[in-house]
Amino acid sequence: MAPPPGQDGSINEQVYTLVGFWLESMIYGLYSILFIAAMSISVKNWRKGTSFSLPLFLSQISMFIMISVYTFINLYRGIRAFALLATPPTPVTYYHDFTNWDNYAFVVIVTLLVWHADALVIYRCFIIWGRNYWVIVIPVLLLLLSFAVNTITLTSFKNPGVVPENVFLTFLQMVYPVNITQSILTTGLITLKIWMQHARTHSSGLAKVSSNVNLLTIIRIIIESALIFTLQQIILLILQQLDHPAQVILHATLVPSIGVVFVLMTLRTHIAKTESEARWNTGVRSDTVRPSTHRGATSHVAVFTTTTVREDHPMEVIDTKTARDSEIGSMVEDRKSRERF
Repeated sequence: MAPPPGQDGSINEQVYTLVGFWLESMIYGLYSILFIAAMSISVKNWRKGTSFSLPLFLSQISMFIMISVYTFINLYRGIRAFALLATPPTPVTYYHDFTNWDNYAFVVIVTLLVWHADALVIYRCFIIWGRNYWVIVIPVLLLLLSFAVNTITLTSFKNPGVVPENVFLTFLQMVYPVNITQSILTTGLITLKIWMQHARTHSSGLAKVSSNVNLLTIIRIIIESALIFTLQQIILLILQQLDHPAQVILHATLVPSIGVVFVLMTLRTHIAKTESEARWNTGVRSDTVRPSTHRGATSHVAVFTTTTVREDHPMEVIDTKTARDSEIGSMVEDRKSRERF
């Protein structure tokens, strides 16, 4: 079987491969630091009993393990290809032989990580939409399609000739469009639900009585984080159609970037929540502590009263375990009822 499109063994591919290896190492180092910080925050939240999601926590650990294994395999491949010239005539010729365990493991880990990330995002979409199965029907179907497409391509990589080459190339062309569609759809569904909740909160007049992070901030964090993966997939699709060897750069950086997406969401949400609570506490101290007009009959000491009004957002942070639409809905209805009377 011929190498994938854009991988022709040219000097350009060799240069791009080395650039990709360097960038992948840099991103993995950054990811490791962010991962440690995110795990520290998650453990602290678990001890406090707030904002802790066990599925997300375990998923991030499993992702880190897969990404670390991927990085060490990539290092091994680089030594075999460039230092030992295991498959002449050029170093990158080694990367084209997917019958080697390390090259095949490279592809398998990428595929498993994308599936893992898709399943995690679908789960979060399911939770945010109040465990509504109908909302995730299309994302689940896309995930099943991804299973089918990637299984066929993985089979073709491992056993050349089992699948006709024209069929293999057709399915290979489907990988990025399916990933892009899945990313845009799930991100859009999550964003839509949070925006709807934000609109309901504002219409109820409860938007400014909470110490929790603003829902628009959550939306921005989700979209910006998801763009990392989505833009990579779009660029890969373009380079694939052009048969450009620069796609090997993104192949190398894709895996650690997926890990970065999820730890960034955890860290940025924590930072936003901390800043929001700090502003809220400052506002409470300055605005809600006022002297009472009531004085005792025989005392000249004023009595101070403190009143704090607090509203818990139904989606306090994006890793919340339940969507509490019913709670905010009842608050809205209660306010409307009071206005009628």
